[in-house]
Amino acid sequence: MNIGWTEKWTLRFAVVALIFLAMTGFEGVLMRTQMAAPGALANFERTLNAIRITDHEPTPAELFYGMMTVHPVVGIYGFAYMSVMGAFYFLVPFIMKREIRHKKLVPINFWLQTGGVLLCWLSGFFGLFNSLYTLYWPLPVSFDRVPLVGTIPFTVGAAAIMVNILLFSFNTFSTVLAKSNPQSYTFGQFLRAAFGISRLMKALGKEDKSAPNLDYNGLPVFIVAVARGSVDTVINAVVLLTAGALILVYGMAALFGHPLNPLAVDALVYKNWFWWGLDMVADGNVLIYTAGVWYLLIPLLVGRRLYGESVVRTVIMVDLLVSLGVWSHHLLGDQVQPFFMRLLSGQIITWGEFFTMGLTIFASLMTIWKARPVKITPPLLFVLGSIFGFIIGGAAGLTQANVGLNVVLHNTQWVIMTHAHTMLLTGLSTLLFAVIYALIPMLIGREIRSRTLTLAHFWLWMVGSVLMTYVMGMAGSQGMLRRMLYPQPNPYQVYLDVALVGGILMAVGFLAFLGNVLTTLGWSSLREVLLPRKQPLRGVAL
Repeated sequence: MNIGWTEKWTLRFAVVALIFLAMTGFEGVLMRTQMAAPGALANFERTLNAIRITDHEPTPAELFYGMMTVHPVVGIYGFAYMSVMGAFYFLVPFIMKREIRHKKLVPINFWLQTGGVLLCWLSGFFGLFNSLYTLYWPLPVSFDRVPLVGTIPFTVGAAAIMVNILLFSFNTFSTVLAKSNPQSYTFGQFLRAAFGISRLMKALGKEDKSAPNLDYNGLPVFIVAVARGSVDTVINAVVLLTAGALILVYGMAALFGHPLNPLAVDALVYKNWFWWGLDMVADGNVLIYTAGVWYLLIPLLVGRRLYGESVVRTVIMVDLLVSLGVWSHHLLGDQVQPFFMRLLSGQIITWGEFFTMGLTIFASLMTIWKARPVKITPPLLFVLGSIFGFIIGGAAGLTQANVGLNVVLHNTQWVIMTHAHTMLLTGLSTLLFAVIYALIPMLIGREIRSRTLTLAHFWLWMVGSVLMTYVMGMAGSQGMLRRMLYPQPNPYQVYLDVALVGGILMAVGFLAFLGNVLTTLGWSSLREVLLPRKQPLRGVAL
């Protein structure tokens, strides 16, 4: 089979993304096992300790917190970002009917992202970088608790990831704004077309003479969402790059015997800066990239135009404004944060996301409803699963975005499991599976081989993720803290046992998915994708 250049790179991103998902899932099962049955991993830990770069025998707690620290990095910047990069490098040129602007950046993005994530993972798994919050101040500069040997390579890996994200965003915008196509846009025209400003001006009686087209529909709504999400991506990368650079400066100073004073940095200012940037991943990238994929996949799968498309553009613009002001919901339990910031940013503006995401889900479901009768294909099944995940995860987030309730819920398993892991596992991951199920036939011209394995993957993943996240949320409502390894006898043992069952169900579902994908691709396609041959760069097959 002769797979095109762009299709090969998309499949390479997807393959590595799935490897990272397997890694983060493996770590998740290890952490679940260690919490439910601490002694079960003793032999495994002793084997790993022989190759760890430490000056002492690591304790079970150090191993646990090291895995916990790098777990989200591998899951988000490995699995999620690699999947998004691969998919968007195919879909953006495909929708815009033009080539990727800077093709040489595609393999650079692939290797930088892969190398950066691996370096971060190695720093935690073997170097025991265990700050819990990856770049949070002032935890990583306490080198008597957080190993210096793990801190420096971790921050270098994180910097590589953030620089790479900026390169990817640059390439995406360059492709959209390329002048090599007759339907080209200036940046000002792009903003007006993307967010419906020309249409709004027309409604107010002011004709936009420089509108890119006469009907004011502007760019495809998927491209609008990609561009809008990329704004948050850039902000997130810049903020975390500065945070990592600061930690690296402190780490290098300590390495050369001249430790710096962490009190020179105002902790409250830093925390606001850090959370403003980090929040762009969750409340910007995750939500709006997700919405954009819904806007693209659902009309394609049901054969109907997106319901309320003109309104959706305005919703995307409003969501940009909302996402810039919600970061204080991470500081609702921090009593030194000014109360008006906690109330305005942490609670009231955060509720605005319930409005924008609610409209997004309404438009998506109405598109399906209007298209009846609808054939439930594997991608559509997983899209519906992702919508369900964002509904229940979003409802949990809305519950905790309350000045009063957050004091009780903030540092418990409720926040990290019922909200965060539901959004990431039942919502985002399920959507990324839908993208893979939809793209593989487009890329290789072959349908997914086994519907039985597809259904097994769906139900095992959905039941397992909901079971694990909600039973741990119940434990959190009873007072079980997050980022905490409890000694035996554990008062929350029954919750941990049930959560471990949920994690195992997801693992079995993932294996069904992996087997299905590998048999669909076949050895010849995998060999063609994984073993590159020197050939001139070709354009996208449109």
